Amino acid sequence: MPPSDLRSILKTITEKTSVNFTYSNNTLPARQRIAVTARDEQLGEVLYRLLSPLHITFEVINEQIVLKKEDSNEGGMEIDGLNVLFQKISGFVKSKEGDPLPGINIMIAGTNRGTVTNVDGHFELEAKEGDVLIFSSVGFAQQRVTVSGNGIMNIVMMSSATSLDAVAITALGIKRNVRTLGYSQEEVAGKEVARSNAPNVLNAMAGKMAGVNVTSPNGVDGGTTRIVIGGNNTIQGDNQPLIIVDGMPMANDLARPYDVRSAPTGSALYAGNNADASNTSSPKDFGSPINMINPEDIETISVLKGPTAAALYGGKGANGVILITTKKGNKRNGLGVDYTYGYKTVDPYRYLQLQNEYGAGGMVSLNAPQYLTDANGNNPRLTENWNGMYVDPKTGSGPYGINTYNQVGWPGSGVSWGPKMDGKMITWWDGTQKADVPQPDNIKLLFRNGMQSTHNVSLSGGNEWGSIRASFSRLDNSAVLPNSKYYRNTFNLGANMKLTKRVSVQLTSSYIVNQYHNPPQLGNDDGNSWMKRLVYNAGRNYRGEDIPIYKNPDGSQNQLTNFPWVGNGGATVWNIMENNTDQNRRKLLAGVQLNYEATDFLDFIFRGGLDNNTNELTTKNTPTDVLGIKGYYAHGVERDNASNMDFIGTLHKDKIFGGDFSGKFSLGGTIYQRDASGMFNYNDNWAMPYVYSLNSGTYLGNPHPTTESQLRKRMNSMYSFLNLSYKDYLFLDITGRNDWSSALPKGQWSYFFPSFAGSFVFSDAFKIDPSVLSFGKVRVAWAQAATDPAPYQINYTYGTSTFAGQAATMLPGSLPALNYKPAINTTADFGLVLGFLNNRLNADFRYYKGKSRNQILSSPLPISSGVSSIIVNSGVLENSGIELILRAKVVAQKDFSWDVSLNLAHNNNKLLSLSDGTDRVDMASAWGDGGAHGPVISAHVGDQFGTIYGYDYVYDPKTHLPLMVASPYGKPEMNGTLYQATDGLVPLGNSTPKLTGGITNTFTYKNFSVSTLIDAKIGGDVWSGTYATIMQQGQARETLKERDGGGLPYTTPDGTKTNWGVILPGVFPDGKINDNVVHYYYKYMPYGVWSSTDLGGGLKGSDWIDRNAVLENTWVKMREISINYQVPSSFIKRTKVFQSASLSLVGRDLFYLYTSLPDHINPEGVNGAGNAQGLEFMSLPSFRSLGFQVRVSF
Repeated sequence: MPPSDLRSILKTITEKTSVNFTYSNNTLPARQRIAVTARDEQLGEVLYRLLSPLHITFEVINEQIVLKKEDSNEGGMEIDGLNVLFQKISGFVKSKEGDPLPGINIMIAGTNRGTVTNVDGHFELEAKEGDVLIFSSVGFAQQRVTVSGNGIMNIVMMSSATSLDAVAITALGIKRNVRTLGYSQEEVAGKEVARSNAPNVLNAMAGKMAGVNVTSPNGVDGGTTRIVIGGNNTIQGDNQPLIIVDGMPMANDLARPYDVRSAPTGSALYAGNNADASNTSSPKDFGSPINMINPEDIETISVLKGPTAAALYGGKGANGVILITTKKGNKRNGLGVDYTYGYKTVDPYRYLQLQNEYGAGGMVSLNAPQYLTDANGNNPRLTENWNGMYVDPKTGSGPYGINTYNQVGWPGSGVSWGPKMDGKMITWWDGTQKADVPQPDNIKLLFRNGMQSTHNVSLSGGNEWGSIRASFSRLDNSAVLPNSKYYRNTFNLGANMKLTKRVSVQLTSSYIVNQYHNPPQLGNDDGNSWMKRLVYNAGRNYRGEDIPIYKNPDGSQNQLTNFPWVGNGGATVWNIMENNTDQNRRKLLAGVQLNYEATDFLDFIFRGGLDNNTNELTTKNTPTDVLGIKGYYAHGVERDNASNMDFIGTLHKDKIFGGDFSGKFSLGGTIYQRDASGMFNYNDNWAMPYVYSLNSGTYLGNPHPTTESQLRKRMNSMYSFLNLSYKDYLFLDITGRNDWSSALPKGQWSYFFPSFAGSFVFSDAFKIDPSVLSFGKVRVAWAQAATDPAPYQINYTYGTSTFAGQAATMLPGSLPALNYKPAINTTADFGLVLGFLNNRLNADFRYYKGKSRNQILSSPLPISSGVSSIIVNSGVLENSGIELILRAKVVAQKDFSWDVSLNLAHNNNKLLSLSDGTDRVDMASAWGDGGAHGPVISAHVGDQFGTIYGYDYVYDPKTHLPLMVASPYGKPEMNGTLYQATDGLVPLGNSTPKLTGGITNTFTYKNFSVSTLIDAKIGGDVWSGTYATIMQQGQARETLKERDGGGLPYTTPDGTKTNWGVILPGVFPDGKINDNVVHYYYKYMPYGVWSSTDLGGGLKGSDWIDRNAVLENTWVKMREISINYQVPSSFIKRTKVFQSASLSLVGRDLFYLYTSLPDHINPEGVNGAGNAQGLEFMSLPSFRSLGFQVRVSF
């Protein structure tokens, strides 16, 4: 390098190495010219040779090199012949949560003088009164503070989540300024996720982002989480976003491999998608793979909304993208050690509210309910399975001489229309005499407080050549029901290394071991669902006496002879305690990225990653007999491995076309492959006692055939994108991508889709007075995304079976589509961003509208066709919505700040068309029977996505009253008791909420911060099978009114005068308004759960009517309260051990401020995590967690 002044030399070094220098003007010699040469030397050696002769020292702090004069004690500086005195300015820079922020750049406006904060967030520099200090860093909004006379400053930085002009991570991991983006993007810091104590990283985002809807079917830690950004783009496909971890796509579902034994029925282990129930009989929920990501390892989570934001990811990103960036260490002095300990308890606090006056007994007689007695009317005892529950033991039938089950269907054995629990001594099922008294706490039986502890330790360090971080985490969790627990071990490594001045490499690796033992069961699972056992199968005087004696002393199952509440759930306690299923998951998620700056205008990125998973499922059910041979053993292994390789070459140039334009053009490609295979077998016919084995010698008879599954898919992609900017206020992005998918037919596997996005910062373009408008931006975008089918949907496959003892080949049950086309999603997006009062108040508005064509659907065919269904490319689904984000810094003082963030979203999902002759696609039914005995969730042409279909009243067109059955069963005395039900399914409601949102308040006072989050869902309906059950079975508090004498005068068949009567609103077919006073039973019969009655002549009875259990599901919840204390750095320094320390207290899912559902039914307890939201049956109670976290750094 030729001789030059030191300022020019430092500028050249900055251009070559991307490091920044910070110094005061009087630090550098004014006129001295210096010559320096260097070749393949470390920068530190070059700087030492350059600066030492000038008596200048340097210190590397993060990405800044701070220059100082040796032993400089000067307190002034010569400016234009005047000696201006400077004062020492010092202070701390913290986040809004109170954490110290190292590496914040601090510059004196109009000069090159400045410094950066150290690891404690502390800074010192010299400035004169009236100078303006500029505080800035990537991910934070810039702050400008005027120097006052006292020389002390404590600054709170606003994170990128609330900044209108910050840097964010976008598609393909590229960092861009938010002002340049033509689409909607939101970001949350990893430390917020870690502190939330949420069940997983997705749950931590609930209520914090506009239009990001998070659902957990069972609400317990370790369970499945469904997340949808905006609305649904497909009817039967996956509507969840693509998850990218450090550039590697991570599958958040269990693979659906092809079952080589029969047809594409799903995983060999799980027989379908985990927790994605097509009915209320949900399979065991072993959770989503996202549960395996350790929150402590996360640096940031960035959410790209809609296909425009995710255009570069193709069809996989049509539902949006969640970008997770993990920690990779940072530059610090020496090797740092960070340790976090967390503990929380999970409290089942919101149980069903049920009546506690009347005990077991069915709708068997119109007279006063009686205990069962002997032939002489003595020895009163509880009802039995049949007598007293479904028939009157005195008559052998039901009211009016008609069997109860012919009038009301088949309620569970938990019917509680029996005698009042007034303390009368009765003979219990085991022969003992007990007082029949209320059991208000039986709904809490077997539940307990869950507990979770986490330990996380990490080592990190770095210098000018790179950084590295290694961590280990251990999580232990015990669930809210006994014999259920899980643990997780996580090993994580992340590193950034600069190999040369132009080559750097990024390494990431996580190895996770997760074991889940017996996840709690919910829904309609006979013998396993504890809530069904407590409500559907147990009366209100159930004492739980079977719990301690479920097992005989010899180890066999106690058959509980004469136990009144066996029903379908008699063995539930045994099944919970003795049937053991373990899932062992092992995941290796790793990646490497090589960055090469070939020239000043040409860069290359080469990236490769893998996501390797092994799932092992083992079931060991204890033999129920004393001989030890009536047991069950099953074992299966499934491997799901994915790899992703991509490259990007980028040309970039500033100041082109006259200097006002800048441009960037990139070209890249991706090769993605996923391979999955599995094997499963079981032994339920043992020859050797207590031997859990699949060996042939352990079978009593022939072994079962092994189920094998496999899946393979490959996608090759090429893409390019052009970024143009004009004067840093007008920006245009153009992208194009072409995919080649192996899941499409040969010759049709190529498809192309483009996108356009623009951003116009009009506040800069028009030089609007900042006192009027601090920031203003309009964004507009348009994109297409194409989605290919699942593997093997296009293949004509055969199944194998046996016929007459011989092997046989069967035709497939479903035909593949003809002329298959990818599903195309086209979306337009508009946004407006405004900032006021120096960006202390800002708003972000978004409107989007898209259509998804060529839906990939399974359409039913008539039996005469020889197959049950055909895959079709048909249907148009429209998805539109609006989102609003409001943020305000209400108070911003030296020691106190108050930040508020509000987000609101409304989505409109409508099915516009289907194939000819079809107007509805069913996604799930309550009992898995297509609506033969209960409601279904459907997509119907012209309706909102998620319509609840079921049976309704038949309404009289003149009076609009429900039609009643005249003379049911030929008995005129029954007039006014039963309603007519529709012959088929009709729309009853819709599960899509009208509005979702959340509001966050953060208060910071010195070293304390308090944050609250309120989450809300307004509107939308749910069919609550729990509500239907407790109403029909006499368990709901609402059923007390008439029994306690609050009805109309009514005379029972035995002549007793009561006030049990009701007049049901309705009209008879002849137009006569009903005025018959009938028994209160008939008021509650139209709450059928499993409908079955036939009144003759093609009439369905009252139990078919689902309308009464379709309820509005609005709720407002205190989702989170956290308190954080950061130990003062002055105290930390005195310890000479710690670098920082903090304590956090967190309460999550604390309570509902409002809910429209009655009787404490869980508003978030839907069954399943798939597209069919809106069915609830026997959900678990609501849970809340209370915990703390201690963090220390050494």
